[in-house]
Amino acid sequence: MEPLFQITTKFTLEEYKKFNYAILKKRHVWPILIIADILILLGGILDENLFLIIFAVLYPLVVLWVQKRSIQKIFDSNKVTQNIDVTYTFYEDHFEEKHESGEARITYDKLSEIIETKTNFYLMIAKNQGYMLSKENMPEGLIEFIENIKKNLKKK
Repeated sequence: MEPLFQITTKFTLEEYKKFNYAILKKRHVWPILIIADILILLGGILDENLFLIIFAVLYPLVVLWVQKRSIQKIFDSNKVTQNIDVTYTFYEDHFEEKHESGEARITYDKLSEIIETKTNFYLMIAKNQGYMLSKENMPEGLIEFIENIKKNLKKK
């Protein structure tokens, strides 16, 4: 079978951060945390409770720090995938991922969803697991091809 498209993406800490933040955004984690924080702050102000006010101010900073640290820790723990070039080859019914440590073949019907951001596509095979594709060097036609797969997934 003849490949339709091929792209190489570098798996870096920055790309991994984008991936994690895209998942959090898709799962609506940030709005929920912001609303909870505003409610705590309002409760602290209305009740004149200095502890709640201080907590509401520090809470978002602590959450961001913990999230950033967690992403860094997970990235650092997997030496096999750090800063490697990953090549994705797209065919009519599947794509293949190849890098120096291994390879995978995934049919499009096995994808749970495709998350799209301004800079990336994330081909998800589970709630928190997927393949990262940078839009930066995509060959002509690949974006439309992936968007078409995304539409077909929604029809299921």
